[in-house]
Amino acid sequence: MLTAIGTPALVASLLLTLLAIFAFAYLSQGDTAGVPKAVVESQREFVHEISRSLNNSVGRSRDELSRTVEAYNARPDNVTAQLAALTKDQPKWRGVGVYTNDGRTGVAAVGRPVALPAGVPPGRAAVPLVDGNAPRLLLVEPLADNKLLLAELDLGIRTLRLDPRSKQAVLVVVPTGARALSQGAPVPADPKLDALIKEAVDGTARRATVTRTGTAAAPPAGSGSAGPVAPLVTADAVGSLGFSVVSLVYTPVTDASATREPLVAALALLVAAVAVLLILQYGLARPVRRLLLHAKAVASGNSPGEPPRTPNAQVNRIAAALSALAARQDPGSSARRDPAPGGTPAGLVVVLAVLAVLGAAGGVLTTLTQAERDLPGQVTRDTENQTGAVAAAIGDTLDGGYQKLVLVGRDNGKGDTAQVRRALDRLVDENNRFRSAYLLSADGSVVASVGREPLRPSGLVPGEGGVVLHDVQGRLPIIYAYHPLSDGRSLVAEFDVRYLTRLLQRVDGRVRVLDVDQRDILDSGGYLAFAQITTPAVVTASARALTGRTYAAVTDVDGVRSLLVAAPIAVDGTAAQLEWSVVAERPVTDFALPGNQLHHGALLVVVVTVGVGLLLFSWHYFFQLRPLRNLEREAVALAGGDTSRVVSPRWHDEIGAVAVCLEVCRQAAVHGEQRLGGAARIRPTEGMPTMIMTKVPERRRGGASRRRGD
Repeated sequence: MLTAIGTPALVASLLLTLLAIFAFAYLSQGDTAGVPKAVVESQREFVHEISRSLNNSVGRSRDELSRTVEAYNARPDNVTAQLAALTKDQPKWRGVGVYTNDGRTGVAAVGRPVALPAGVPPGRAAVPLVDGNAPRLLLVEPLADNKLLLAELDLGIRTLRLDPRSKQAVLVVVPTGARALSQGAPVPADPKLDALIKEAVDGTARRATVTRTGTAAAPPAGSGSAGPVAPLVTADAVGSLGFSVVSLVYTPVTDASATREPLVAALALLVAAVAVLLILQYGLARPVRRLLLHAKAVASGNSPGEPPRTPNAQVNRIAAALSALAARQDPGSSARRDPAPGGTPAGLVVVLAVLAVLGAAGGVLTTLTQAERDLPGQVTRDTENQTGAVAAAIGDTLDGGYQKLVLVGRDNGKGDTAQVRRALDRLVDENNRFRSAYLLSADGSVVASVGREPLRPSGLVPGEGGVVLHDVQGRLPIIYAYHPLSDGRSLVAEFDVRYLTRLLQRVDGRVRVLDVDQRDILDSGGYLAFAQITTPAVVTASARALTGRTYAAVTDVDGVRSLLVAAPIAVDGTAAQLEWSVVAERPVTDFALPGNQLHHGALLVVVVTVGVGLLLFSWHYFFQLRPLRNLEREAVALAGGDTSRVVSPRWHDEIGAVAVCLEVCRQAAVHGEQRLGGAARIRPTEGMPTMIMTKVPERRRGGASRRRGD
């Protein structure tokens, strides 16, 4: 079975046609109206970060409350001091008290009065409540003497940078439907808006983060928007605590407009599909098929007539060579060899077809609109808040680690080495932030160590306690907290760099932690520790953040238009002495905006189109051009009298069939008409002799056995 020589052209044309359909459908996706996808995604990440932060904060508070429960169960008579120690310097506790099992009669209390709401069973629970605009959480812990520890916790959300033009509001919604405005603009009384918020909150029972978009309408007063805006509500459940965080913004919507780019791209690809089919059909496929008919006539010994004149140079030369062979073997034949048949080289025909495909790719490139140069204000503010949350998380991790080390020293500082080792072992097991912890003697040598091998060299610790960076050289930053004990010994806990780096990955793009000298301390991408940062935009952002304020700007970073956001790690606490900043960098083209989507879609179509062109060229070059050129050389040599080389077909297609015909002609020239069992070449001949061959008698088994035995 022959493989048609026009198959590559047909396949390439079909692929280009399908690609044209795909390009039109894919590039038209950006023409839909509604809220830009980048705003939706940034709001989802913004609300999810607030929800995660609240959940972590409540988890830490419950741990503190659990330690108070343990202390009370050990010494119930010291309840007043225990409650005072829990609430000391922690205004988040509105009120804490020990009550009877019904939650009504108080035994001891600190702060505001607390009561167990009706219908709540006397067991361990977390009950979200709303009092005006003050969301709070009632934590209930049962005690060993059949009493209850009730603690009311403020659900405070850290200060956020909200966009006043979008009238953004951050709400806390409890299961009863009551909601409290945590930050932002007041929510107007609107039944449609209330229904939208309720629908989003109800959806968090099935999915963690839910987004709902309202109907576009005229912008509210003070929004600064000239076009229509739509309310966008995003809700995220706070763990399993039973309440949700909701963000409401009014964001401009994009209009659906029929653009020319998808149509131009599809037309360019369709034109290329037709051009490829016509060029290869008339420049290669049809000439080879005509050559095959001529070759069959010559190989059959029939009068081939004049050699075919085609646009293909290789085909014309092979046809002329076949005609010369026919004239040599049959002097009466009218076939004659044209010494200069002319024509276009087959390689040039294929190149023209590939150029048609590449021209289509160029046509798609002309549809490329410039990628977005700016971002919606809401996206910038949301990224600011996310970067600030990462900076706060790193600061809390460092400060919290130091405070935990201080507690270990306070409770075990006067104990022996074995007691301190056990306390440090619990510290490392319960806190993934630490890679190792150890006890230093008065001379700075390691006395007891838990966790991994310490990276910090032995020696005395500096100062009176805190969080420090050991040095600014080496392959890995050594960050540790230390606390001197009263007897001259010191506790040291090294932070896990991988744990700190994972915190950076909460923000998309490249996120770095730089010190005051603009050295790279931590990085979400591959980096060399303590490498000096020299990019002016990054240096400026880091320096601005170290003044204590978050910095955000859309600017060029190393020639790439990017959103650059920087925030200080801490403005107070032990981590503030490090003077570190978090710098997040993300190209504007990474955001899901209509212009970016069209830009990326066109680039995808261009890459696929170039791939089709390379496939077309490779297929023709290896399976058709090279065999055709080899066949041309063999035909010319055979016509010149060289009959020593066997002409073998390379592939089972029309070119291979021509090679078979040429080999028949070579054998006829060498062996004459009696080749192939008396057949006159490959044509049927009347009166062809039939020979009856004598049957060879079968040898007897016995004789054969005797011969083998001999």
